[in-house]
Amino acid sequence: MDQVIIDRIQHLQLTKEEEEEISISAAGRSDFLEESALSLFGRLLADRHQNIRALKSMLRSAWKMGSDFRIVDVGRNVFQFKFSSSYQLEWVERNVPWNSDNNLLFLCRRRKGLLVDNISLTHSPFWVQIWGLPFESMIEEVGKDLGRKLGKYIELDRRSWLAEQAKFLQIRVDIPIDKPLRRGVNTVNSEGGKYWVTFKYERLPNFYFVCGVLGHDEKHCSRNQGRTKNHRQYGDWIRANSGVKGGFEKQKAISSGTL
Repeated sequence: MDQVIIDRIQHLQLTKEEEEEISISAAGRSDFLEESALSLFGRLLADRHQNIRALKSMLRSAWKMGSDFRIVDVGRNVFQFKFSSSYQLEWVERNVPWNSDNNLLFLCRRRKGLLVDNISLTHSPFWVQIWGLPFESMIEEVGKDLGRKLGKYIELDRRSWLAEQAKFLQIRVDIPIDKPLRRGVNTVNSEGGKYWVTFKYERLPNFYFVCGVLGHDEKHCSRNQGRTKNHRQYGDWIRANSGVKGGFEKQKAISSGTL
């Protein structure tokens, strides 16, 4: 909940009528829950005002949904995306992350007691390429170990083993967006050998090259306020150039534009 609202509530003196508890009817709730089961809730990670009309237009185009697909503004820059089938919803989930004007679009499913004020969007799935592993370490167990250090490990892309490349291992990880992106890590094998491996992120949205945190620029960076010199610790080299699996980037190739 917004801190301003919390402070306001703490100083309120409720009247006798306001202190009364009202029981809420459960009639019709099952129909609502069935409908909302085909919904995703989301918001953009952006530090400036977004063109909502353009966002809706591009989403409809990129997701190739029909007229029965609805986008509802539920307040505080949060939107409810209502699908007509579980296949549509799962397809959108499977192809995250989605970017609008290079800003990350967070998505989550409905859960019991969900409110606009308590939607916690702290992680987002990304495909991560792991470069610099010895050949004998290009295995799923190593991918899991490294993925758990990056965030919440989801899966390994087994299709990369069938491709005509053996340059990197590719994993899908739920990345915490309030922390700097990890550029790499030292690994130690069973024989004591040490190797520095590098992480490259596919379909990476805007982030600040000084602090490495997604969703803002220098003007809106709380980590670097007051510093006289801000040396860039990141660059476009952390972005992966291959393995794109959908998203608005595909739409660019078609329409040469983004949201």
